[in-house]
Amino acid sequence: MLRRAWAWGAAGLLLAAALAGGAAWAHGDRKHQDAPQEQVAPTPAKVAQGQRLFRRYCAACHARGGGAAKQGPDLGGLYQRRLTPVRKHPVTDHNIRQHIKKGGVRMPPFPWLSRGELDALVAFLKSR
Repeated sequence: MLRRAWAWGAAGLLLAAALAGGAAWAHGDRKHQDAPQEQVAPTPAKVAQGQRLFRRYCAACHARGGGAAKQGPDLGGLYQRRLTPVRKHPVTDHNIRQHIKKGGVRMPPFPWLSRGELDALVAFLKSR
């Protein structure tokens, strides 16, 4: 009787471990898929769209290259830096898109922006 209980307990632990491992693997795989490595090319059309979006959503808090000091950091020359101004993350297109979409320490999130709009903002930030 004791052996049977131990066997069922061991089987339950193995099943739980397998499920947890599968969930971790699936989460890690999905996370990898959500981290695109494509680089945004700052075409004139994307830069113009990004400038309009920057004026609409970002300019109230962020200067863009030598403007008056505002609540957020100046984003001029962002892509010439190695790390982002506040969180000190590497400056990559993916990290910038995620920061805009999810927000930051004192920055509100912009979850409604489409991938195309985020790419346009990245193109604008790259342009100067």
